[in-house]
Amino acid sequence: MDANLARLDLGLLVLFEALAAERNVTRAASKVGMTQPSASKGLNRLRDLFQDELYVRTSRGIRPTPRALELEAPVRQALLAVRNAVAKPTPFNPGEASGVIRVAMSDAAEFVLLPNLIRRLAKEAPGIDLRARPLDKETAFEALDTGKLDGLVGVFGKLPKRYDRRALWNERFACVLRGHSSEKPERLTLKSYARKPHVLVSLRDDANGYVDDVLARHGLTRRVLATVGRFMIVPYVIEATDCIATLPSRMAHRVVQGTQCVVVETPFKMQPWQEALIWHRGTERTPLQVWFRRFVAECAPNDTASPSR
Repeated sequence: MDANLARLDLGLLVLFEALAAERNVTRAASKVGMTQPSASKGLNRLRDLFQDELYVRTSRGIRPTPRALELEAPVRQALLAVRNAVAKPTPFNPGEASGVIRVAMSDAAEFVLLPNLIRRLAKEAPGIDLRARPLDKETAFEALDTGKLDGLVGVFGKLPKRYDRRALWNERFACVLRGHSSEKPERLTLKSYARKPHVLVSLRDDANGYVDDVLARHGLTRRVLATVGRFMIVPYVIEATDCIATLPSRMAHRVVQGTQCVVVETPFKMQPWQEALIWHRGTERTPLQVWFRRFVAECAPNDTASPSR
């Protein structure tokens, strides 16, 4: 550690600032709440610290040396930074704040969360811009670590300690079938469900999912006729086929609107899963992000208890 910095008393810099402004030891002492003898001793310590006379006595007070003049701006800036760092934070006012929040969301989370979130954001925080993008778990956590993303919304397992989470809502599966809302929907059994050709939403070249594990426990299998990359296409595929799709319930009810499809319960029971907001602990105290995390929770469906953060 630098020897001068180790023995630096911050109060000496405050005295230096007052001396620079007043050009008088007595007035500088009064400005910082010191006695004149204490200020004189402080000036001597400053001279020792900077190895310069700094201020020379004249008939009109004190005159700065060239070295003192060089130090005035850096000392003033350093003290400003310290004062800003220790100042009591002002309350965050979303109605007057500006900034950008970048969040990656799963498709299901976008359907459930974004309409209400953007509606309220435009009304309650018009200066805050939201940048929502698709959630790619292979790159999202690196983006969170580097600050390119402020949060992730989706389904997550155990996380490293550098991340924190907030539960947003609980979700479960529902089935989408061809049919009309005015008609009595088909009642599915496990066997009739397994016999139907399935459409699966998958971002990978993989036709297996949670449903296959459920069926396997009952000695059944299904045929995934096709995988697709977007939820929005599912009802249009089902309208044209005899396929069935198993989707998150809230999303299922949204995507079938205006189509010849209906939503029915799954023929199996399962525990709901949790959609959550994830963030890096390094941003715990950033006022904008602290507010935004609370705001996201307020905009989410109110069906799960979550501790306030």
